[in-house]
Amino acid sequence: MKKQLLTILSTGISALILAQTPSPFWSIIQNPMWPVTSGGVRYMDAVNQNVVWCTGYDGYAPGLAYNFFARTVDGGNTWNNGNVFADTNTYIISNIEGVNDTIAWVSAYMKATEDRGVLYYTTNGGITWQQGSDSTMFQTPGQSFANVVCFLTPSVGIAMGDPISSNGGKHEIYRTIDGGATWTLVPGVNIPAPLSGEYGLTNVYTKVDGIPTHMWFGTNKRRIFYTKDAGVTWSVSTLTGAPSSMYVNEIAFTDTLNGLALGSTVSGTVVTYYLFKTTDGGVSWTQITSLDPNLGKNDICAIPGTTWFASVGAGTGNQVISYSTDHGQTWNSWGGNNVQYLAIDFVDNQTGWAGGFEDQVQVDGGIYKYSGAPLGFNIESTIPRNLDVYPNPSNGEINIKLPVAKKGMELQVINTLGQVVHKENIINIYPGKDYKLKLNVPAGVYVIKMNVDNEIFVNKISVE
Repeated sequence: MKKQLLTILSTGISALILAQTPSPFWSIIQNPMWPVTSGGVRYMDAVNQNVVWCTGYDGYAPGLAYNFFARTVDGGNTWNNGNVFADTNTYIISNIEGVNDTIAWVSAYMKATEDRGVLYYTTNGGITWQQGSDSTMFQTPGQSFANVVCFLTPSVGIAMGDPISSNGGKHEIYRTIDGGATWTLVPGVNIPAPLSGEYGLTNVYTKVDGIPTHMWFGTNKRRIFYTKDAGVTWSVSTLTGAPSSMYVNEIAFTDTLNGLALGSTVSGTVVTYYLFKTTDGGVSWTQITSLDPNLGKNDICAIPGTTWFASVGAGTGNQVISYSTDHGQTWNSWGGNNVQYLAIDFVDNQTGWAGGFEDQVQVDGGIYKYSGAPLGFNIESTIPRNLDVYPNPSNGEINIKLPVAKKGMELQVINTLGQVVHKENIINIYPGKDYKLKLNVPAGVYVIKMNVDNEIFVNKISVE
């Protein structure tokens, strides 16, 4: 069934009339140039450092089914856009899944009846779109509902819909192993039974980039279904601690074990949020009972290559963009004011995009690109001093200008996951001579950290 954008819909684009101050860490503002005066990013999928696909809607009339998309292939410097469907009254897009710079898929349901649905795809960057589902998929009136299409690899994909009686009352899930040329229904015996009145939700799913086997999707009954074999078989877990009527709004995993799930319940005009974490791939979940006010309630994502998560929020009291370094327990604001962030996605620890509303009158807002330092480094000292290292970048042979000429220095090299990949105690020190360090590590970004009498000296280096 349709996922309600609870935070956004209560406020529309009212924040646009206020003075917007984007986060200084998200200072690159890009304009998808939606075909409406004030378009907002509804769904976003960042594929790599150059390619991002997203869908949009009219911020002044968010209930309308505007089926337009935008795409960049140069890191967001330029965008092209268009319509997936010929009109805005037949289908509403459920999610968008970018495969590469030219291929993307969307799932969509019927606007008038809010059921059934189709899959559409493009192979030419969105110039044309065509139906990718056959005549039998998501076509049971009053039961079928196309919620999600997801590709774990360019060839292996999963399409998820609501339970249907013809599949034993189980979810309508299809698999493809040929890039969407053909789809096969997953037998009901391989899927856990739904609870009474349980159904899937649009765009509430996640995967781990580079992992071709795992996928998770959420339901309106505080449950998360997951597969570890690319959709052949499924299991389900319950987010205990929240009411049984809780919707799962967002799911994010940094790897196949560690994830977060954000949910909500609605009573009249009051929305209550719940946050859970897992360390076993979603088999069991633990509730984070005290929600940090900096947690964005519109979207959460993992930051690939790290153990960190990011979140965004919109609407009154939750216009925030933030990150967590401790598995969702606390959230650190990136700053900024009066910006309604609607969606967020990262492809690595220094490349990410956050979608908002675009004001074409003032040519302001739209999509914000991360412009801060590489993420994922946990430095113990609150005020570390600079450590002089050269050359940077290097081939692994590094010279370090020691902060003081004395014994008892502990040196560590830390990767983007926070793992210590090299450690030594520097004993033989000669005044006026630099310390030579030879690293045998893969190419990437590292932190050189030195502890001298409990004083911390750090610097980031690139190894090529």
